[in-house]
Parts: sequence; structure tokens; C-alpha cells
Amino acid sequence: MQHSEVDFKKVVGKQVRKLRLQAGFTQDVLSERCGIYRTYLSRIEAGSANPTLLVLIALASTLGVHVCELFHDFDDAGSELLARLTRRPSL
Repeated sequence: MQHSEVDFKKVVGKQVRKLRLQAGFTQDVLSERCGIYRTYLSRIEAGSANPTLLVLIALASTLGVHVCELFHDFDDAGSELLARLTRRPSL
């Protein structure tokens, strides 16, 4: 998979669903605790919505993980790209 082909929305959606199920939450419960609509959470999990940073933080906090965990399930190319995007520039 090329770097440009990494679909961050799909990866995040897959991780949110996986973590939600591990936590034993329904979409209704998680969405209510995060202050978002269940339909929006459904779209996030399907990879069709582009959640804001605040929504990602709310999801991670409610699921009891660091926000970086939402980006965890990349293949090698995606992991490499995420590391490059989050690397601080050296001074």
C-alpha cells in the first residue's frame, strides 16, 4: 500500500469499533458518553465521517485509551507515514 493510499478514516473507524466492542459499549452508549449522535458514530466506524480532533479525544477518553491508539492498526506503510507526520522537527 502506498503512503497516499492510506485511508485514515477507515483505520480510525475500524479501531473505534474494535475498542468499543472490547469495552462492551453499544454505539448508543458510546455516542451518548461522547456527546455525539449515534448516526455520526456509525459513520465514523464505517470510515465515511471525518471526525474532528475534539471528537477523537472524546472517543479515546471514553474508551480509556490515548488518542494515538485510534491510529494503531496501520500496516507498515501507514505506521511509517503516521510516525513521519507526528515527528517533531529538530531545532
